[in-house]
Amino acid sequence: MKKVLVLSLMAVLTGCAGIQNTQPDAPGLATAKPVDVLQSSDFCLVESGVADFERQCDLVYWVNFWIKADASSWPERKKAIAGYGNDVAGILHKVVLSLPVDTPYQDRLRAQHWLNSVKGKLSPDIMPLIKTVVEAPNTEMLELESAMVVLNKVNAEQNESNEALQEELEAQRKKLEELLEIEATLMDKSRSSQQ
Repeated sequence: MKKVLVLSLMAVLTGCAGIQNTQPDAPGLATAKPVDVLQSSDFCLVESGVADFERQCDLVYWVNFWIKADASSWPERKKAIAGYGNDVAGILHKVVLSLPVDTPYQDRLRAQHWLNSVKGKLSPDIMPLIKTVVEAPNTEMLELESAMVVLNKVNAEQNESNEALQEELEAQRKKLEELLEIEATLMDKSRSSQQ
């Protein structure tokens, strides 16, 4: 009896060891197209020789500047934007000040134009970060806001159309009531003449 039990146990353990792991690996980040990634830990916004300004290689400064901008109201940021010039550093500051979500559409569009105007001067090493963190979200917000404007316009037109139809329906109802009153009057006259 012990032999049968031991042999059964060995067969089960041997069988379990022989089974291969058929579970798929954890899903990875598969991409359909090649993706540019940062190649260096040196995060200079602008390559040397293209432009030279204070803090052009200080990513922590720019992140903190963005955080402070996000904590400020739009009127405060708009006033600060007016204080910056049109050199590369000034334009980059204006773009960062325009990134928070409460920036009006036209100012966000202007920031997109500013970014496009300095894109050629930015370091190729930093461009994947700029595209992912700044350009893509800003473009998507612009598209969404444009779609909302179009939808609001369509809704307004439909409301006007509904109001016009409501007025026409009311006018038709009044005409129908008048016709029913005329018919009732004629029927009353017809009955009185028959008697």
